[in-house]
Amino acid sequence: MERAALDEDGRTFILAACGLLIVSAGLFRVLSAQAKTKRAVTLWISKTWNIASDTKPETPALSAANGAPPLILVGIRSPIVMVSDTAATVLSDNELQVAIRHELGHMRSWDNLKKALINATPFPGMSSLETAWREAAELAADDAAVENRQDALDLAAALIKLSSCSAQPWAEPSLASGLVCGSSSISLRVERLLEWRTAGRSFQRIWPWTLPVLFTMIAGVASNYGATLVLAHRLTELLVP
Repeated sequence: MERAALDEDGRTFILAACGLLIVSAGLFRVLSAQAKTKRAVTLWISKTWNIASDTKPETPALSAANGAPPLILVGIRSPIVMVSDTAATVLSDNELQVAIRHELGHMRSWDNLKKALINATPFPGMSSLETAWREAAELAADDAAVENRQDALDLAAALIKLSSCSAQPWAEPSLASGLVCGSSSISLRVERLLEWRTAGRSFQRIWPWTLPVLFTMIAGVASNYGATLVLAHRLTELLVP
């Protein structure tokens, strides 16, 4: 039913060109970040080994060297933990276990995939938002690794030991999540861990119960759909002049 002649104005083509430019820039950023991460992993890797963990019988890991960060999670589809010789030497067994659980927290949250999606959105002003998200992701991984007061102290000790091993923070590839890196505040994380309380984790025990409540509310609205539409219409008439 469309006419044979093209009736689109110039602004439509400009908008389409801008959209194509943003998509192309995002794809370029993702591919570039992936290539840099792969080169860094190739430089760091020395051998494959297994680490006994409290959460998993055997956690596959890579022994890293050549200036690698102490602990870092690399990969998106099949992420794996890299443990440097520095971490294996400096940390005790308990500190190493809880540090590995921190990286596994990043893995369960798909943080490397989220970093790829952030790289795919090259909009102005995204740097501050990305920095805030990285900080929050590190705090969430700390919470996922800690189950009791002793775990909190062990993780705090691991952060202090590893951060003092180098005058400057280790370089972290764009599509990787490190335990100690420049994108997180070590002092803030240590303070939170030292102030760790069991009561502070009560939300993690409560949140699964919010799903049945949410589904019940959705079912209630669906069963009274007509009345809901009438109420929404009346509210719209009151709020919109």
